[in-house]
Order: sequence, then structure tokens, then C-alpha cells
Amino acid sequence: MTDSAGSLFVTAMMRAYDFDAHEHALIVSAASTLDEIEQMESALAISGPVSTGSTGQQRVNPLIPALANHRLTLLRILRQLNIESEAPVSADQKRRSDKARNAAQARWSRGA
Repeated sequence: MTDSAGSLFVTAMMRAYDFDAHEHALIVSAASTLDEIEQMESALAISGPVSTGSTGQQRVNPLIPALANHRLTLLRILRQLNIESEAPVSADQKRRSDKARNAAQARWSRGA
């Protein structure tokens, strides 16, 4: 069984920093948010970006805005701790980021 993003984050932060009690509470909150993001990303990978609404219409999967909100929440927590760049990036997130960057570069090179 692999460790969750949240538990890996807590372990890394506790090794790297000495936190006060209120900061420790923020670390736990960030870890929980990371775990929720990880779970939503897994669910989104299965269900896809489009879902069917109550009347049969196609609509954006509700996980997409929920993920955006969770990512903003995580960023706000990390800003309070002054460690925004410390959040772990999953292999899946990195792969998507790399694909997006390559696609953008291809679009720009075609337009040039």
C-alpha cells in the first residue's frame, strides 16, 4: 500500500520544519486537502470530464470545479505557512502538466 499525498506531505514537513501548534493544525488541514484532491483526481480519471445531467444533457463533471476549489484551498493554507512550493506533485499531475506544456508548445510553433 502506498502512502497518501497527505501523509507524505506531513512527514516531509515535520522533517524539514519546526512548527508551532497553530501551524501544525494548518499542516494537518493541508494534508487532508491533498488527500481529498488525490481521491477526486482518481474519481475524475474514471468518470471523465463530462457527465450526464438530470435531464440527459452533457455537462462538466462536478469534480472539476470541486478540484479547482480544493487546489485554491491548498494554496491558501500553504501561503499561511509560507511554503507554497513544498506541495508534492503526483506522477499523474506531472504527466498531465508535461502533456499540457508540450501541447501548448506545439500550438505556438504551428502558429509561428
